[in-house]
Amino acid sequence: MFGTAGLKSACMKNMLPTLPFGATLTLALLLSACGKQEAVGDVPSSEELAQQADAASQAIRDEADAAEGDGATSAVDLATLDSYANALRGYTIMVPGAWTVDQASSDDNGRVYTDPESGAKLAVSWVENREDAAWSKAVQTVEDGSETMEGAPVGKNEYRASGISTNGQKSSQRMLRKPDGTMVRAEISYATDQAQSTDPLAKTILDSLTLQ
Repeated sequence: MFGTAGLKSACMKNMLPTLPFGATLTLALLLSACGKQEAVGDVPSSEELAQQADAASQAIRDEADAAEGDGATSAVDLATLDSYANALRGYTIMVPGAWTVDQASSDDNGRVYTDPESGAKLAVSWVENREDAAWSKAVQTVEDGSETMEGAPVGKNEYRASGISTNGQKSSQRMLRKPDGTMVRAEISYATDQAQSTDPLAKTILDSLTLQ
């Protein structure tokens, strides 16, 4: 590739011997064109492109959720939800106040809640996730599960899945990867015949999962 000085020299060498005085303006324009360089400072980096893609993906999800009906999430009475905060593992999530804690299945990493009336269950827990093994296994479980179970990443550190699990129940899941590589996983499972009434609640609960 020629540099700017090389391009100007080449243009002058090829054109000056044959140019009459009246073509001075033409020569000036040609030299200007030869010396023009394309600005590269405005080209986005790969990281910026990835961020833009993540933002676009999130916007699409938001539009899809809105298209399903704004009334779905607004039907959930937020006043009936309590906040479970795990200070040791650094996360919080909203839980229906009427749901009870399964003490036998709960520990310092998280809790399991059950709705006494419907039998719906919420399991939320911190996972060490060494070398991303737990994350990969959870994703693989979704992909190898029933054909009605679908999952997809949301950006680099989030994964969501929903559908009918292998046990025949409706399952909604969300995983968040923390900066230290560990992860928090939340799953709500309930009977398929309760999906219409429980889907909005499941979405509200999973949306409330926040890392600290």
